[in-house]
Amino acid sequence: MYKIAISDLDGTLLGPDHRMSNQTKESIHRWLQADRKFAIATGRHHLEAINVQNELNQPTYLISSNGARVHNKEGEVILKQNLPAHIAQSICDIDFDSEVQVNLFTDTQWHTNFAIEELAGSSLGKNFKHQISDLKTVDKSEIIKIVFWGEHEKLTIIYEQLQQQLAGKVNLTFSLKQCLEVMDANTNKGAAVHALLKHKNLTMADTIAFGDGMNDVEMLKEVGKPILMANSQKQLIEAIVGAEMTVSSKEHGVAVKLDALLNQDNQ
Repeated sequence: MYKIAISDLDGTLLGPDHRMSNQTKESIHRWLQADRKFAIATGRHHLEAINVQNELNQPTYLISSNGARVHNKEGEVILKQNLPAHIAQSICDIDFDSEVQVNLFTDTQWHTNFAIEELAGSSLGKNFKHQISDLKTVDKSEIIKIVFWGEHEKLTIIYEQLQQQLAGKVNLTFSLKQCLEVMDANTNKGAAVHALLKHKNLTMADTIAFGDGMNDVEMLKEVGKPILMANSQKQLIEAIVGAEMTVSSKEHGVAVKLDALLNQDNQ
């Protein structure tokens, strides 16, 4: 019996409309009523993700910014991992392709070099909006992560450049083909799950996790039962060999699998 379920948001718990379906909410409620625990693990900022958490009307654990922050059910921070200031500054000092959007996130602010309607419109939090800033001069002391948004070919060039210049000092991951995220080298969802489970005296063997993107790979490689969405990135499917699949996020894949596990345990 798995004691905790952990789910990514976009492309996993949320549908294509970036909303959580009633079917999914009801399944999570049944999971919690069966004396199990539930956690969200997302690349999104915690001020965005907390709105999804609130939709459940149930206290849950929250891993955000690809593992840079972990909050307990009471909203208290139990893990904080920033991108070192000198590394954030060195990245912002590079003159990247002018068509690539660069975003810097702190606990309370979202700085960007220019606005993109698609990205601004995908924000899950009404009170968390971007501000146009000179990224070279923004204070770098509390940067959670840096996010590049643009054409995949242009992001690949940036990926290779940062890999060469900052090898071993940062964690680079494509959460989407058009989204490259940069965190501290020790920051990923897998490490954050370890911290959460230690806090609750649970083990990886107790854990089931759902994901669809490459920013889920460390988490899915380590949990007792990794579940991939039918809409998962091809690279993720290749990386998690033999993992079980569920239907797509549009078809409420997390709900389908949670209900199946509960029914199996009740037989």
